[in-house]
Amino acid sequence: MGGMGRRVNGILVLILIVGAVLRLKGVTNPYLDDQGWRQADTASMALNMLGHLGDFPDVLFPMLNYDGAGPQPVELEFPFFPYLLAWTWTWLGWQDLWGRLWGICFSLLTIGGIYQFGRLALSGRAGLWAAAFYAFLPLTTYYGRVVMPEPVAQAFSIWALVAIVSWRNKPTRRHLLGASILMAGAVLAKLPQLMIFPVALLLGFYPLRRKIGKLLVYSFLSLVLPMLYYSWVHFGAGEASQFVSGILSHQVIEGSTGYGEILYKNLKSGLGLPLLLALMGIALIVQKKAFQKEGHLALLLWAGISSVYLVVICLRIPLDYYLIPLALPIVLLAGYALDVWGGNREGNGVPAFVVGIVLIGLLWVNQTLYYGSKYQWNEELLTQAQWLRQHTEADSVLVLSGPQPMTLYYSQRYGYRLIRDDSQAWEDLQEMPGDYLVALPDSRGEDFWERVESAYAQVGPGVYQLNGK
Repeated sequence: MGGMGRRVNGILVLILIVGAVLRLKGVTNPYLDDQGWRQADTASMALNMLGHLGDFPDVLFPMLNYDGAGPQPVELEFPFFPYLLAWTWTWLGWQDLWGRLWGICFSLLTIGGIYQFGRLALSGRAGLWAAAFYAFLPLTTYYGRVVMPEPVAQAFSIWALVAIVSWRNKPTRRHLLGASILMAGAVLAKLPQLMIFPVALLLGFYPLRRKIGKLLVYSFLSLVLPMLYYSWVHFGAGEASQFVSGILSHQVIEGSTGYGEILYKNLKSGLGLPLLLALMGIALIVQKKAFQKEGHLALLLWAGISSVYLVVICLRIPLDYYLIPLALPIVLLAGYALDVWGGNREGNGVPAFVVGIVLIGLLWVNQTLYYGSKYQWNEELLTQAQWLRQHTEADSVLVLSGPQPMTLYYSQRYGYRLIRDDSQAWEDLQEMPGDYLVALPDSRGEDFWERVESAYAQVGPGVYQLNGK
């Protein structure tokens, strides 16, 4: 038994090492590669926390560098990542590398949690396969080194499920409290993680027999903090800055456009063949009628909730990182399918080990071929922002020619963005109290820039002085 345990631990350590190496690609990139907007938002929140890390609870209210002449309160997720990053910058200095390394740490925590959950709810072999798939998925590899809420939310989510299973096996108050805190952390880190709450209820309390009181305690402790926090930031931010509720209302409820082709492309390139293996896992659970086991039943419930999420959310929002919550049930179902395949193989059929290794190899190829562009970034943006930081006054207010706000983060300035069409943008420019207009790459038409050049002096690379400051 000891030898088997050492071998399993050795395989898990190898998976973690390979997962870390894969996530080191682009680790020195500035926050300008794919989804640079969201990464710069997270980092801007951390930047605005510097010098205020002990000012509770105000320091926990998300503040961004736009749209205004100072920090603007916004409705976003609980700032676990920004707060941790701000402390790191306080001790080690402002450098983008620290944020990427924290993202990798949370992603590796997720891989470890996947194995633990698989071992407790399914089998050790299923857990290892699931952890390996998560380590190699192009989607989770790229988004396992970003400065965004996703790595934190994934880590909280899987360990919240590990904790509720552990409580079921050892039902102490301490275990129940720990499971509740982790579930609250998952929802605070990213609101869509609410989808795992019913899964946790099934894992911890099904069948219900004399557990109603503990279920109510767990539910209250898990949800009260997220409810209070999201209410606080909702009413504390202006209507235009209510991003979380805005996504739900404008893009999900009111939106009528479906991005089926983009969704298919994101599923194919980001999740790949393990998605098909996960469907096989669902079929095997149904075929074997394994409903008496909480882990199998929980996976079916999780798959059903994920399907609804896929149609209601992912089909309406064409951003691939909204698929990340689906990665956990997909890799666990894929791991279960390979585990059953390996246990039931007879004769000269293809071994599950061979299938798994081939799939992992294809995931690596898929990442190399289709995900390389996600690591690219525009040097011009960084050069321009560095010039602004070095050659403009610290209290200067910038006006960006387009909506992307990354320049504000790298120049460490506050400002406004021109987001309407060219004719209206020119009118907005006359009214905004800015000191410098910043020409972002590929923004605005020739007529707009002709008017700018005739009215304002260019003082830097794509930088125009708006007043005599």
